[in-house]
Amino acid sequence: MKYRYSGRVHDRLINRLERKEKRESFRRDRFFKFKLSEIHSKLTQDLLLNKIIETENPQAVSGLVMQGLNKAYRSNEFDFKYFIAPIRTIVPRPNPYALYLTQYILEVIIDDPNVIEVYGTDLEIYTLIDKIITQTNERFERAEQEIIKQLSHNKSLIPGSRDYEIALEQLFNKKIGSSELPSKQTT
Repeated sequence: MKYRYSGRVHDRLINRLERKEKRESFRRDRFFKFKLSEIHSKLTQDLLLNKIIETENPQAVSGLVMQGLNKAYRSNEFDFKYFIAPIRTIVPRPNPYALYLTQYILEVIIDDPNVIEVYGTDLEIYTLIDKIITQTNERFERAEQEIIKQLSHNKSLIPGSRDYEIALEQLFNKKIGSSELPSKQTT
């Protein structure tokens, strides 16, 4: 008997992978939305204290870092992947936002007139940025787990429903603070 490939298994696998990627992207965007100012302040401070960026105008560098964070958050998927393409192989499993910010420093901030010099290798800059994002993300994940656990006690809310999403957003605003970015826009 000859086996005929119908493609159903392949299609299910692709659909499952796409759902997983969308879930991770949604989670990553939520994290970024709520923790933008914390990431900004720590990143700016570390870049200046570790002498990665040399400047006489720290306020200008802070503004440039905020522009990079906003650009990373608001860019569409194609522009995001295109921007990080030159350094995407810097580490085996990179954090996409850390890659984006590293490339932003290497491509945009380095050319700013307020920046005297950018020191360090691509990997050193990436490692510093990744460390800050990872530490912030760990605290965020703990808070997120507490919120989801709290929501699980309410039997009237069904995960995935609109009511559940509204309650989740309200608890995030209560526990973590209001989001620091307006909703993501497509450009």
